[in-house]
Amino acid sequence: MSNLIELPGGDGVPPEPNWRSIFGRAADREAAAGYWRSLISEMKASEKLAVANAHSIKRLVVAYVTYDISAKEVLKSGPVMKAKRTGVPSHNPWWTTMSNASSQAQALEKELCVSPRDRNSGGKIDRTTRKRTSADSYLKPRSA
Repeated sequence: MSNLIELPGGDGVPPEPNWRSIFGRAADREAAAGYWRSLISEMKASEKLAVANAHSIKRLVVAYVTYDISAKEVLKSGPVMKAKRTGVPSHNPWWTTMSNASSQAQALEKELCVSPRDRNSGGKIDRTTRKRTSADSYLKPRSA
């Protein structure tokens, strides 16, 4: 009988965060779980998934959900609003939050190689046989 204990992430897949501790609304938690599963699946399929990336993936999911929340608010009231007291047009605070979340997501996607442009970089290196040259037939390898 073995006394080995399986640790979360032992299979190379980081454990999913407790979204309840981050998001109060059930809809946001469901969205986060969906983004998490999608990212984990994508990164696993491209052989770029590592437990060490767990925090970066979590931050990316938070950026996605924050963007979604902010975008809904911007769609309701627009990117520019009149200030309540002065009536002077100013940027909607949700627009700023949405823009910041977009920038964070873009940087994290690049770091994790999940954006369409970066999918082929940072991946597993395919070890192929070395290309033979004419010098190979002239020089013989020495035995050890």
